[in-house]
Amino acid sequence: MKITKTVVNRPITVVIIFAILIGLACFLVPQIPVELFPDSDRPVVMVSTTYSGAAPEDVVENVTEVLESQLSNVSDLETITSTSSEGSSVVNLQFDYSKDLDDATNDIRDKRDQVVDALPDDATTPVLYKMSSDDMPIMSLGLDGDLSQNELKEVATDQVQPLLERLSGVSSVSVSGGQDEIVKVEVSQNRLEAYNISLTEVAAALDDQNYQIGSGDIIEGDKDYIIRTDEEFTSLEEIENVIIKDNVLLKDLADVDFGYEDEDSRVYINDKAGVELSVTKESDANSVEVAAAVEAALTSINDDLPDGIQLSVLSNDASEISAIMNQTYLALIEGILLSMIVLFIFLRNKSSTIIIALSIPISIFITILFMYFKGLSLNLMTLTGLILGLGMVVDCSIVVQENIFKFRERGTKLKSAAELGTKEMMMSITASTLTTICVFIPIILFSDSLEGFGTMLAALSWTIAIALVVSLIVALTFVPTMSANYLKIYTRKQRPLKNKGLAKLDNFFDKGFKNMSLRYERQLSALYNHKGKMLVLVALLLVLSLYEFTTMGVDLAPSMSDDSLSISLELPMGTTLDETELATNQMVNIIKEIGGYNDMIVTIGEGGSFGGSTYSNKATIDLVFPDAVDQVITVDDVKNQLRTHFDDFAGASVEFSSQGPGMGNSDPVDILIYSDSLDDASAFATTLRDTIEEKLPNISEPVTDIDEGLPQYEVTIDRERAYDLGLDMYTIGNEIAASIDGTTATVYRNSGDELDVQLILQESDRTSIPDLNKIFVTNDDGVRIAVSNVASLSKSTSPTSISRENEKIVVHVTGDLADGYASTQAQDDIQNLLDNELVIPDGITYELSGDFEDINTMSTQFSIIAIIAILLVFGIMAAQFESLKDPFIVLSSIPLMLIGVIAFYKFTGYTFSMMSAVGLVVLVGLVVNSGIVLVDYTNLLLKRGRNLKDACVEAAGSRLRPILMSASTTILGMIPLAFFGGAGTEQVQPIAQTIIGGLFASTLLTLFVTPLLFALVNRRRYS
Repeated sequence: MKITKTVVNRPITVVIIFAILIGLACFLVPQIPVELFPDSDRPVVMVSTTYSGAAPEDVVENVTEVLESQLSNVSDLETITSTSSEGSSVVNLQFDYSKDLDDATNDIRDKRDQVVDALPDDATTPVLYKMSSDDMPIMSLGLDGDLSQNELKEVATDQVQPLLERLSGVSSVSVSGGQDEIVKVEVSQNRLEAYNISLTEVAAALDDQNYQIGSGDIIEGDKDYIIRTDEEFTSLEEIENVIIKDNVLLKDLADVDFGYEDEDSRVYINDKAGVELSVTKESDANSVEVAAAVEAALTSINDDLPDGIQLSVLSNDASEISAIMNQTYLALIEGILLSMIVLFIFLRNKSSTIIIALSIPISIFITILFMYFKGLSLNLMTLTGLILGLGMVVDCSIVVQENIFKFRERGTKLKSAAELGTKEMMMSITASTLTTICVFIPIILFSDSLEGFGTMLAALSWTIAIALVVSLIVALTFVPTMSANYLKIYTRKQRPLKNKGLAKLDNFFDKGFKNMSLRYERQLSALYNHKGKMLVLVALLLVLSLYEFTTMGVDLAPSMSDDSLSISLELPMGTTLDETELATNQMVNIIKEIGGYNDMIVTIGEGGSFGGSTYSNKATIDLVFPDAVDQVITVDDVKNQLRTHFDDFAGASVEFSSQGPGMGNSDPVDILIYSDSLDDASAFATTLRDTIEEKLPNISEPVTDIDEGLPQYEVTIDRERAYDLGLDMYTIGNEIAASIDGTTATVYRNSGDELDVQLILQESDRTSIPDLNKIFVTNDDGVRIAVSNVASLSKSTSPTSISRENEKIVVHVTGDLADGYASTQAQDDIQNLLDNELVIPDGITYELSGDFEDINTMSTQFSIIAIIAILLVFGIMAAQFESLKDPFIVLSSIPLMLIGVIAFYKFTGYTFSMMSAVGLVVLVGLVVNSGIVLVDYTNLLLKRGRNLKDACVEAAGSRLRPILMSASTTILGMIPLAFFGGAGTEQVQPIAQTIIGGLFASTLLTLFVTPLLFALVNRRRYS
């Protein structure tokens, strides 16, 4: 073709074009974002509403159900879930992956505005949050030293936080640990009674007398003056002298001083009281660069801190990303080197090997260039795509280079050999490349239906597809140009080796390949007369393999090596902060004996988010470990050793969670129990949890998400009596809440800080059960009435939270899986338990979620993808061969790959996963290439007059070397990733492992099955 002649005769133009592309790639590569995984966030919008003081049941009835009924009508909504806790309603709306998050947010905002008037008056307007992984911190810093925790928090918020937030790429820095400084107004209940004043009256007076407003403007001469009325408090003395009523001042009722909020949590960093700072990056910022900027700033920040105060890095996701990416880069380089070694052994020609070796980095650089324009980042999936594409990238160059070499062996001149050799292979390698590319088309098209998994696979698929197109262009342009003009190709006859040792080695390999080819042709010829028996034997082997597959378990994805562990400890409800700390310290001492970690962050008291309550009975121990390669003891070993001590914590619940990266659910086992009754759902969930714990030891830490009832005193108001006395529910409730928990009356601005002025009864008045005889409210006539006249106290319990899914109450039973216990095995065992061991009460339904649901969904989708891929491959081959029969012969390679894949997993003990299924889809496009080469060359020989047997045998022998060369480079290029990828690459290793097992078996079997099947199918035509 003209393009071949042009590139051969215009080498400088070709070199300049490739140089420009590579130079542009080198310039743009640093601008490509680096992350661990591609952005796979599902469109999720959270709607948060605060309903202060309300019990979970009231929050459900008055807020959550009202919002759910309206928001459930939003288009493209997949799931609506909610959690209602004391004073807080959180509704999560999960959309189809194809839904634009901004559009979803606008739709929800419209629905919210339609229902906001139906919410209680004292509920806040629901706030919308667009959920994103970018909101997760990328690193954690610890501040500790010789100051108290509250003083450390002041240093963190006043000095450290502003400096960090100024750094490029930093979005926000949050501080946890310690209490906020406030102006504390501690009121004496006796004095309130003596002066006939209520707490709400005190709060109203403070708020009324602390204001700053604009009062207009006046013009005097040529100047315009703004009039401002400034009556804000400027000192504590002013607050003390606020007139509450008549001649009663605040200082007559209360003590006013600076203080801190009541302690509801404690944070310890490596046994010292401290505070933790979590750094979040901007959405378009590079995690590694932001983390590096933060670490670089630590020295100057520490220099400015008070003596004895130290800011240090506790955890850094970016360092883990860098470590994993470096392992992947190394696997890529090792794959290239191994491929080059095997190429040199096959070709035994320095120039040919160098040309192909050069085509690899050129293809990779240009691929990365087009990845930039496609908007792809450098992440584990795209780098895996480059590694998987490595063997495919050299295939085209190998075929072209080997054909050029054959023309040279026939005595053809350099330029003619380059032109003719490339032209002869152009259609063949184009068709071969298209068959490989087309298997990725359905993955990209169906990526939304595969959810977050599909987003990652789409990035992988785009990378490989781009690499294949680039490699085809390189093979058709760069390879012939270099062969004809720069690295000129000579055969051994034209340029014999001068070194005798190398000549002997070269001769050894040459004879070896020739003997191997001859033996192969003889074996194939011997089997020719037993075609039927051979094919039946292979079919039986396939059936046996498929049977073995039915006995194998399947996982969603392999777990990644962790460098962190979170241990949640939950004691009985009502446990005080001090008692929780004692139990937590017992766990901490056990962890210290085990060791192996770098840092330990202990949080006593779990704070509720978005207005929720804080629970003094909960604690979390976060352990930060070295990188996986440097760990003396692994995270799994620590968990296993801690499990042996669980009996020491009777009455407590202990749960592990990993904070590390990776695909899959945090809870592989997740059983959803639905009911209209929370009590019924909780009872059955508890029974199921206990049965799993007893009957299924391979499911570890089975827990429910229902806490025991929260002990409480319930205030019951006599509505009729209150109405008769001129009192309303809101006034009574506010006065009771203020008497028990206090209230924020106003704010005090001091040296740029804004402090809440908290009004609260003095501690001695808050230590006992609320005395309703001492809490007064004032009616519309100004008469003070004791709350005890209209209300009574009674003990009760309340759930800490109520979860709902799709407007039904739901309780989750979750657990983890022991090593080697596959998800599908767990699913079968749990289903058997539910069918045969338990009686499911009326009104209870259940759903197996977690990894089970994802595996079932993805298995269906992957089956569809594989069928579409096979049909596309068939279509391309039919167009290439202009035949409907030959493509079916080539497709016989596809079931042959299953024999190798199943054998690989059976004998290695690895668990088949959804990532392995990705490898199967990729194999569909790979394994047919050998069959295409054999069928294509067999047809060519038949056209030249060979009989059927000779054509089949000769074609197989002639194409043996390129087939083995192509398969060897692909397999060897993936070996570093498949088996030596290092920590962090575990989740993509099954793709490479599957391809290695399938391609190895398929290549060997195809060399016999395809020629024999071709002969069997065409025996009448060519008899």
